Amino acid sequence: MALTLNGNTNTIAGVAVGGLPDGIVDTDMLAAGAVTGVKQGTGSIVQVKQAVNSAMSSEAIGNGVWEDISGLSVSITPTTTTNNILVHYRVAMASTKGQYTTFLRIVRDSTAIGLGDQTGSTRKRATSSRATGPTDWNDYEVMHHSNMFLDNPTGFSLGDSLTYKLQWTDSYGQTFYLNRSIGDGDNIHYASQISHITVMEVVA
Repeated sequence: MALTLNGNTNTIAGVAVGGLPDGIVDTDMLAAGAVTGVKQGTGSIVQVKQAVNSAMSSEAIGNGVWEDISGLSVSITPTTTTNNILVHYRVAMASTKGQYTTFLRIVRDSTAIGLGDQTGSTRKRATSSRATGPTDWNDYEVMHHSNMFLDNPTGFSLGDSLTYKLQWTDSYGQTFYLNRSIGDGDNIHYASQISHITVMEVVA
């Protein structure tokens, strides 16, 4: 088919796939948003959602009871049912007891994900854990839980929203403090901090 130039519509008919010379279309010629998630290569970030909690708070935790962390829940609607979701979090916290352990885990909707293997009958399965410090200095201490996990969600339909959140628990039964140390004085020894959970859709 011969090339046909239509001056009325400013179009060219008859151009075969691959018929344009290399380099004739560059990045500047693409309209904003023209390359969709479906056309982006494996590993590309399609969208990013984040929840940030900058408020200082405290919560009494029952021994071994998983509780949602206030303000650290974020929803994302994947553009396909095959892409992965990269979850990253950082939680600034303190706890009242010395020489015990705090545990965090990621939950997608109602399913805990990114957990260690089940070994033994009492060992907790968590995404991250931290041992608290001795009571003689943890009045100033702020622990940081941080991790990253690539989730491959299944069993949802296109257009469904997935909710990722963080939960915490401990090995004793104590009070957790978010974005602050146990001590809360307005002086140079104390700071207010932020915690976040960030989810990114990654082309599979």
